[in-house]
Amino acid sequence: MMSEKKKLHPISAVANFLKQLKELILPFIFLIFLNRGEEAEGFLEWLPFIIGGGIMVFLLAAGITKWLRFSYWLEDGELRIEYGLFVKKKRYIPFERIQSLNLTEGILQRPFGLVKVKVETAGSTDQKQAEAELTAISKHEAQELQKIINEAKSTRRNIGTEVEHPEVLTSSEVVFKMDFKQLLLMATTSGGAGVVISGVLIFLSQFDELIPYERVFNELEQFVRSGVVLVSMVVIIGLLIAWIAAIIGTLLVYAEFTVRKQGDDLIITRGLLEKKQVTVPLNRIQGVRKVENILRQPLGYAAVQIESAGGSVLEKESSTIKVLPMIKKQHIAAVMKDILPEYRMSVDFEPVPAKSLKRYLFRESLLVTAVIIGLSIAFWPLGLWSLLLYIPFWLFGYSKFRSAGWNIDASQLTLRYRSWQQHTLFMKKNRIQSLETEQNFFQVKRGLANVNATVKSGEAGAAGKIVDLDDESVKTIYQWYYPERQEI
Repeated sequence: MMSEKKKLHPISAVANFLKQLKELILPFIFLIFLNRGEEAEGFLEWLPFIIGGGIMVFLLAAGITKWLRFSYWLEDGELRIEYGLFVKKKRYIPFERIQSLNLTEGILQRPFGLVKVKVETAGSTDQKQAEAELTAISKHEAQELQKIINEAKSTRRNIGTEVEHPEVLTSSEVVFKMDFKQLLLMATTSGGAGVVISGVLIFLSQFDELIPYERVFNELEQFVRSGVVLVSMVVIIGLLIAWIAAIIGTLLVYAEFTVRKQGDDLIITRGLLEKKQVTVPLNRIQGVRKVENILRQPLGYAAVQIESAGGSVLEKESSTIKVLPMIKKQHIAAVMKDILPEYRMSVDFEPVPAKSLKRYLFRESLLVTAVIIGLSIAFWPLGLWSLLLYIPFWLFGYSKFRSAGWNIDASQLTLRYRSWQQHTLFMKKNRIQSLETEQNFFQVKRGLANVNATVKSGEAGAAGKIVDLDDESVKTIYQWYYPERQEI
């Protein structure tokens, strides 16, 4: 066992310095440009640079000191860490509390063959950050650390059981690997595309003020000279560049995305410039969510993410984890059967009743009614054309109505609903933290109610909600979860 104290790689001092500098970047910039007017002369002219240089030297010294005072080792079934300058602190983390060791090869670590290790635990006392972080250690040491901890946990699980051969680390099996076609399609239909489309639409909506459409043909020469065409092209090209940058960013982040299953863990690796490895214990998975955005759904693609009980508040990625970032919907059930065989991904949904449609349309109408009234009054009678705005909102309400549905299959509850994306949340009964029903005055009159189910995911939890279900469906779901109660 690794019992001698070990130090981090010296590059850790640089990482500490850059982390502190990042937090002070805005005050630092303000200081550099402080008193840079024409009246500043002599010493005062250089004072901001002197102070800024002093701050950088102090931060570098602090980073080096933090590296020198940090050490870690394994002893008596614990990961032990010592750190601190004026007050030496010690942190002992028992192996059984360690849920995962997440590895990252950042720009600083990769040239030296190093990784950053984040230690995620169950029941952390500080939910704002990982339980511990080893900023820069060798890949060999990280692998050795994982091996020792996993073997110790396996041995502990086998104590007291009648097993002739203790459990050993199994070889990992690749259950999903994203190919370049999927990666490129995901990048081009990601949020960056939505930003560009929104930007183009917003910009074009201003053309009524910029372009006199009724005179555009007979005054084309004057219009070109006004520079509006040039400005339009610059804006659109700028948005396209932003979109391309978003595509490249997604390609870099999700390159070589691979999911492997090793024993009781899922191991997810991804990234080109910064390579990350996230380990997810299967027993921490609380639910599965299928997400279909508005661009991918017509193409038959979806994303699948798992809701995990692990993770900290500031690191949502460690609680909501994309396990299949882009996949054909018809392939999801087969792949997830290898990853989480206890979940049934292909189910037949019970829809919300037809009488709910009016309420779905009415809710979306409320969002635009005030705008329509204002435009109608301000631009009467031409403002009445704004009534056409109801059409896209009614279509959106109708899509919400069509998406809403539920299914109960033995011990699994599945809820499907839509916001801007269509969500399907798969939950096992023993993982549901709470199930609530609610009715307002208007729903009571029409025999409708809402159902909201929540599973643990990070601190806040992950919820699925079906609006305007009929009373019988609500009663069925409620009594499935609370079989001892007969009324709602």
